[in-house]
Amino acid sequence: MKFTVALLALSLVAGGVQAAATPQGSRYDSRMQQVSYNPYNTTVINTQVAFLSTLVFDDDETVIDARSGMAKGWDVQHDANRVYVMPVPVTQTEEVTDSEGQKTRTERVYEPVPQDWTTNLFVVTSKRYYSLELKVTEPGKTPVQPAFVVSYTYPQENRAKAEKMAAARQQEMQQAKEREAIARALENAQYPRNWEYYARPGKDKANSSMIMPDVVYDDGRFTYVGFKPGKKFPAAFSYIDGREQILNTSVKQKADIKYLVIQQVNPAFVLRYGNAVIGIVNKGFGKVQVKDGNTVSPQIERVEKK
Repeated sequence: MKFTVALLALSLVAGGVQAAATPQGSRYDSRMQQVSYNPYNTTVINTQVAFLSTLVFDDDETVIDARSGMAKGWDVQHDANRVYVMPVPVTQTEEVTDSEGQKTRTERVYEPVPQDWTTNLFVVTSKRYYSLELKVTEPGKTPVQPAFVVSYTYPQENRAKAEKMAAARQQEMQQAKEREAIARALENAQYPRNWEYYARPGKDKANSSMIMPDVVYDDGRFTYVGFKPGKKFPAAFSYIDGREQILNTSVKQKADIKYLVIQQVNPAFVLRYGNAVIGIVNKGFGKVQVKDGNTVSPQIERVEKK
């Protein structure tokens, strides 16, 4: 009894070791088949005499080599990400001795038959390797359908890609939340403001009125020049050694006011738009001091990447 059980267990183990993957036919045509890629398994390809079977690998793969264990009995060719296989007859030259002892050489053709034509195929691509078992089927003698096309799918890799994309999306969402929190902290930061700014139009007062700011203040770090809708958006200049130099600025929209944010605080500066000129004087220059730190919010610290 123990001996029988041991034999049964051994047969199950042996059967499991030799279990190969069989492609599944399409619901539209069973000869159009698919199989999941597994580098540790062999795929069975059922073929038929006079019919071509095509193996289709991943779109970004290129077949480098494809070889069968029975080179003369199988026509194997490859192109791009495809391999074409077909069982073919084998012609052999044989020596025959007649009744008189005379020897003659003759050629004999062996047609592909299921019991003699089973072999293996090994394919190497630019990304993977594939182990396959090639078989010949006979129509009418077996319910097994030949494979006209076998397409490989890659569920494990697709799942890994999907997980990577999901992680990237999660990271992007987290970064967006962090940016939103930073913007909110900066917006809500409590810091003193200097409102003592006075504007003086240039000689062309009619044109200069279109760039006259509606609000000007600074926080000790940046100067904010606000314009309501309908106003032109000027450039900002400072006087250095008797010459005008353009200032670094950015744009910020708050409610219906569009702000020209000058990235420094000066005693005076000039706004220009074509011939329109406005002079801005900061009479409260130096009254607002920013605490030690590198941002206007204590909740945020600027980190410079090197």
